[in-house]
Amino acid sequence: MTTTMHASSAPDLPLFSLQDVEKAYPIDQGRRALKALDGVRLTLRAGESLALVGESGSGKSTLVRVMLGLETATNGRVRVRGHELDQMDSAARRRHAREVAYIYQDARGSLDPRMTVAALLAEPIRLHRLRDEREIPGRVAELLAQVGLPDEVARRYPSELSGGQVRRVAVARALACEPQVIVADESVAGLDVSVQAQLLNLLRDLQRDSGIALVFVTHDLGVAAYLCERVAVMYLGRIVESGPTASILGAPRHPYTQGLMDAFPRFDAPLSSPLRGEIPSPADLPPGCRFQSRCPQARADCLATDPPLTSHAGREAACLFPLQPAASGIAATAQTR
Repeated sequence: MTTTMHASSAPDLPLFSLQDVEKAYPIDQGRRALKALDGVRLTLRAGESLALVGESGSGKSTLVRVMLGLETATNGRVRVRGHELDQMDSAARRRHAREVAYIYQDARGSLDPRMTVAALLAEPIRLHRLRDEREIPGRVAELLAQVGLPDEVARRYPSELSGGQVRRVAVARALACEPQVIVADESVAGLDVSVQAQLLNLLRDLQRDSGIALVFVTHDLGVAAYLCERVAVMYLGRIVESGPTASILGAPRHPYTQGLMDAFPRFDAPLSSPLRGEIPSPADLPPGCRFQSRCPQARADCLATDPPLTSHAGREAACLFPLQPAASGIAATAQTR
């Protein structure tokens, strides 16, 4: 049975609700499975800002692709405003594609080099029939102004723009869909620090002023602290800690979160040792807790028991022996910003 999703349906329900979501890829000619996602539970409500944090290979991008409907979950449930994503009819899927905008990490590669900026911004407006044809030029000008670009950029091609300008065009193209959620995958990676700061300020202001929900994928805890109200830390396909940004970065309960923070550069302290070892393969998980092979405080129980995500003083952590609260410089930075 397919579902038609209407604009007025269930406004108080979460935008996204993921329950025990798994995504497995067959390998070795189907004899084994690589679990990119393994029992993910996540909720995103209207107007929230959420950072997905973790090392490469932790499952962040796969999770985003499942939320966007670009990948189908192997198991579990993905609900959008209470409707099952995999049961939506074509009209509901088109609506979902408009309401959830994606900003690619490779912003330049996501833009057709044969189209001007004006054409790139007009395309989603026409596709979703959001304006009459005579209103489109004015809407394009509004979008450029909204992301801080001059009118003359409309006549240029992506190859004629700087890295920062291309990222702003990608943000404007996402806004052209008039979405309820913007998903940004490492959207400031590889840019100069000053340009990063401009784009982070732009995204933060847009999210706060317009009420659009934001999902920001990053490995940078400093970016997460600055941009998002909530953090979900991922490791080997699971969320191992989640909750308010200031609480988690001020007093992490999971050793993996603490390890990420210890590797975060600070001006007032020497750089601590990075996390030991390499992240294991999702196709060959260690027994018990999946972090035990790298955890500095692993005990015998950790080798035998895979801990579930449980509540700890206002946040969730998947650890048999959660860390005791301790002060953090990153949290202080997040709170002052």
